[in-house]
Amino acid sequence: MRVLLITDEEWNDYVYGNGVLTNWFTGFDAEFAQIYCSPGKPINNICNRYFQITDGQMVSSLLGGSKAGGVILKDTNPAQMDGLRMNAQRKGVYGFMKKLSLCFHTPVMLLRDFIWCTGRYNKDGLKAFVEEFNPDVVFCPRYISPKLMRLEKLVRSMTMASFVAFTADDEASLNGISYSPLYWIRKYFIHSLFKRHISLYSHYLMFSADQVKEYEDEYGISSGTLYKCGVFADTFTPKEVGKPIRMVYAGRLYCNRWKSLAEIGKALKEINKKEIRVVLDVYTTEQLTNEQKVVLSQDNYIYVKGRVTPTELTRIYYEADIALHVESMDKKNRLLTRVSFSTKIIDLMASSCAILAVCWDKHTGYQYLKEKDAAFCLSSYEDILPLLQEICDNPALIQRYAEKAYNCGKKYHDKGVIQGQLKRVFEQVIKTRE
Repeated sequence: MRVLLITDEEWNDYVYGNGVLTNWFTGFDAEFAQIYCSPGKPINNICNRYFQITDGQMVSSLLGGSKAGGVILKDTNPAQMDGLRMNAQRKGVYGFMKKLSLCFHTPVMLLRDFIWCTGRYNKDGLKAFVEEFNPDVVFCPRYISPKLMRLEKLVRSMTMASFVAFTADDEASLNGISYSPLYWIRKYFIHSLFKRHISLYSHYLMFSADQVKEYEDEYGISSGTLYKCGVFADTFTPKEVGKPIRMVYAGRLYCNRWKSLAEIGKALKEINKKEIRVVLDVYTTEQLTNEQKVVLSQDNYIYVKGRVTPTELTRIYYEADIALHVESMDKKNRLLTRVSFSTKIIDLMASSCAILAVCWDKHTGYQYLKEKDAAFCLSSYEDILPLLQEICDNPALIQRYAEKAYNCGKKYHDKGVIQGQLKRVFEQVIKTRE
């Protein structure tokens, strides 16, 4: 089976979606090629064929320069790896533009849409790349945008292979909160384009069961859920609960996740009045604001540690008791992250810890964990203190929910299960195309 990937970012295990491509395709019986739209270079051990198109190339094409896009070779020189990893941090001009888009998101995105919708592609080079690889299926894991819709339509004209899409977000709906007319103009534009574009796909994959139903009802497209693979021991081994009970959060603080951690800190301050019974360690790469430093502090029994490697994090989880999954409770961010399913949830199932999820009750991750009874699930800040008090009084609950998390992960997210599901989807769409 030959699988052509169309993505926004390069297949770099230090950049791409928590390594989800490598997670899905390690050991997968297929050949891979990738078309991608960012300036970085790939770092992975699976794919060796690449066609790269960048913002800079598109701008140059509009100013009379060469047409955008060309074949690149993956750098296999170990001496170059450190430089490529630094590129993963998005330094330089590209990193500056990414930061600028955070401050002026919609105007920057509208400018980018214009550049990618009017720039000149190296169509001959792209066609030669696609035809030489001759894919059986084209897989598009991405957040939809005008630039990717144009690229996918272009590749569609070059191959008869079936297209399968994957999204991890609420990419094309009219949900959201903004007082910017430009925001709504762009959102409606994408929604309108997407309604016509979606017929290109034979199947659509996503994290959210609710979103599956929405796509099937609104667009009439065959859809299904797809999650990350986990690495699970053959059997569950319980571990002794620590004194004090140690909770761990590893991840970003954006979309007001830090406010949920701050609410946990309030509960810890109350619980630990007489003796220290529960503490929280936070591992994040982000610089804390002054407001965050106050509430995420040792005064509230929260200890912010900074960045750790994946290997170090595995050890940290093994030495902890409860792993946290938190999302914001404010309306704007609830809508923004409604159908998101953090890939870290699967890692937490394999972490040996019990999981505590603090999220809106309509959030996809919350609903999944609640349905599978794989975590302590809270949808209200007021419930944090009573639950933590109950856990302190009955620590055996931690061992019980650690086993439930493991059992859920082993049953539904083992690599053989997920890869088997993905393979069946690919084989089915290939068959219907013949």
